Parts: sequence; structure tokens; C-alpha cells
Amino acid sequence: MMIYLSNLLKSKKNNLNFYCFSYEKQAFEDIEINFKINSFSSWKISKIISLFLIAYKIRKSDYIIVWNSPMHFASVISKVLFFSRAKIIWWNHHYPWFYNKDTKIIKLKRFFEKLILKKIDIIISNSKYLKSELENIFEWQVLVLNPVLDKEFLLYKGKREVDKLDNIIFSYSRWVKWKNISLIFETYENLKDKINNLKLIIWWSGEELKPFLKKYKSNKNIIFLGIINKKQIIDNLEKSKVFLFPSIIDSFWIVIVESMSIWTPVISFSAPWAKEIISNKQNSFITNNKKDFFSYTYNILKSNSLNEKISNCAKNISLEYSIKNFEKSLDKIFLKLNK
Repeated sequence: MMIYLSNLLKSKKNNLNFYCFSYEKQAFEDIEINFKINSFSSWKISKIISLFLIAYKIRKSDYIIVWNSPMHFASVISKVLFFSRAKIIWWNHHYPWFYNKDTKIIKLKRFFEKLILKKIDIIISNSKYLKSELENIFEWQVLVLNPVLDKEFLLYKGKREVDKLDNIIFSYSRWVKWKNISLIFETYENLKDKINNLKLIIWWSGEELKPFLKKYKSNKNIIFLGIINKKQIIDNLEKSKVFLFPSIIDSFWIVIVESMSIWTPVISFSAPWAKEIISNKQNSFITNNKKDFFSYTYNILKSNSLNEKISNCAKNISLEYSIKNFEKSLDKIFLKLNK
């Protein structure tokens, strides 16, 4: 989303500099990038030194848009030490789950974050759920800027013929801790003897995926795709009867909207923000109960009529995450910032 936002700002004739601590080029091969990415991943210097270097480089900016920690510290350092007059926008994409911990490091981080808020001009979030959580944590007004769907999904004109689909479960993510990947395989194990020729297709990579790669290496009904592009994502969504979303930490997972835009029903587990997208049993399913998660998946695989009904309602959600709506929200944020 930061790459999308940067492309958008660049297209409006703005001079733009993009800085990050790490950049996995392979993960963005199918994303158009119209600006230079200044990555510190290859620099053999500490992250703290990098923070001060970035703070110095951005000192002459008019606006500084930062994603998650620790770039917000760099923006404030730029104001305090290098006399930057930039207006700072902090765009939060994840719930700061570490705030629930009570270690010395977390206490220190909480202290400094609340301290630097005095220098940040506006906080925005990617969902209403995250807005509420951040306002409770920081006691600060937060605005919402929902993500935008990529054009490949927004312009999708396909039509799923459910009765011609195989019994395929699909899911994709960067599988890190708390993404709850085990639930996907538990669902498969629970249903494999109840659903004929059940297949599971799973995409991407991550440490949490490794034990399952080893365990199911010889299982021909479980396909591990590795990194794929948007066309391949759409192709797999088109041929799948259901998409599983198991994460318990995200504040907004765009893949739910991507799946629904391709008319593929979603089963979501324990994600409060997903209620902003999913109307349970109408355009997809959401539950915090594992038994229900299995049951919903079984029903959507077994009943073509239910699948088609949910599918027809799911497709309309993509309109809410259009480029037009994104730009309208962004305009409101800059208008508020410049009052």
C-alpha cells in the first residue's frame, strides 16, 4: 500500500523519496514502481544509525508519510534534531499487539511513542477497528484510509461456474507467527474424508509454513505454490470453492477483499475488523469458533447453491475499495492536515 500511495503521489507531479529498512525485490516483481526505493537492507550499519541517516535525508520534505515502527521515530528525529518543518502522517497498518505485554522494553517503547505524538500531525489507520484500538491506546484522534484493490481485481469481469469447480481450498499470506496457519491444515484434515477429492492450495512463504512443507511433502492433494504473481492468484481464486483466512493478528487483510472480488467465498477466523467487510452467512463467513470454521468450510464446499449465493453477494464488496474512494479519503486527510 505504501508503494501504491507513492506511485499515486508521484503521478500527481510530486517529488517523492521512498526509504525502507528492507526490500524483498522478488515479492514486488509484478508491481509497477515509478520511483527509486532507497533500501538500507544491504547497508552493514545498525538500525539506530539508519534511523538518524533517514531523519537527516528527509529533513527538507513538506510531508513525511510513515508506515509502522520505527519509521515514525525517524520522522520525529528529523523535526527535533534537523529542524524539519514537514507535516507528519503516521499510517498504521497493524494493531500494536506488543502493547499488551509488560516488559521493560515495551514499557520504554510505549513511553517514547506517546512522547513523539506531540510532533506527529495526524494518525491514520487502515480500518475502523484499528482506528478504535489506536484511539484507546494513544488517546488521539485517528482517521481511516482503507487500502485500495489492485486494478487486476477491480477490473475483474469473470464469472465462476460453481458446479464445474473441483473441491479446492485456497489461502495465501506471508506466514509468520500469529497468522494461525495451523488452522488451515486442521480444516483440511477435518474435511478430507468428508469431501470427495479435497485439495488444498497454499501460497507464499514464511517460517510458520516450513513444518507443514515437510509434513505434507508427499501429499499430492496439498499444493505449495511459493511466490506467485497477481494473475496466478486470480487463476487460483477462480478455480477454488473457498478461501480461508485464519489470522488472529491483522488489522486489515486485503486478500479477503481480493478473494471476494473474484467471487470466491471467504471463511474468516477471529478477526474483529473483518466484520467491516463480511456480513456473516450473507457475503462470506466469520467466526471465532474452530468447530464453526470447519462447519462453514464444509457447507460451502458441499453445497453448490450456497456457494453460488454467497459468491454473488461477495463480488460487490470490491466497489468499496476502489481507486476513486481511496483518493477521496486521501483528499480529506490532506485537507484536514492543511487547515
